[in-house]
Amino acid sequence: MRVAIVGGPGVGKSTLLRQLGDLYHNGSYGEGEKGVWDPRVLEDIEAGRNPVGVTAYFARLYDANYRDAGRGDGPGRVVFFEGARITLEAHIAEYPPEHHAELRKVAAIGDAWSPDKVIVLTSSSDTVEKHIRRRNRPNESAERMVERFRLIDGEFRRLASLYPNTVVIDRDRMEFHERDGLMHVIQVAGLPMFHEIPYDTIG
Repeated sequence: MRVAIVGGPGVGKSTLLRQLGDLYHNGSYGEGEKGVWDPRVLEDIEAGRNPVGVTAYFARLYDANYRDAGRGDGPGRVVFFEGARITLEAHIAEYPPEHHAELRKVAAIGDAWSPDKVIVLTSSSDTVEKHIRRRNRPNESAERMVERFRLIDGEFRRLASLYPNTVVIDRDRMEFHERDGLMHVIQVAGLPMFHEIPYDTIG
């Protein structure tokens, strides 16, 4: 089973991805960030340059993840991905309309991925601002990230109903480092239950 976790910048996708990947012991595929990406990508995102090139870069990154996971997916397994076709489409709104036709052509790369479930994380911008300020990354302007989040979050909410097997989860007042938060996501998304690693009191 392939489960995609998507949402606006700073909403907690990477944290949830790692936590669920560890909980299910089947692996997860993040999209990376500074240090993993070609350094020019962040510069172009920040400057609003090269929209088709930026989108194609992430499409190729996600495509590599989905292809690799195809070798390890199977009955009883749940593999998590950060990103799906809806991600590419939601980010189109960041760029001027004259680029949209070419961006949609690039987004079509995601037609083949077909995750079994897509979890769209959403949140109030106050929660996102709190998390962005807490992580305090030097390459991020909190004000700019919150502005981007509002725009992209609106697109994810709008697009979610157009994608099959997609559920929107509001992560306000939910911590992904706590079991209660993870269980809420698992239940709302209708994921199969993970196999708990047994813990025994010995001696």
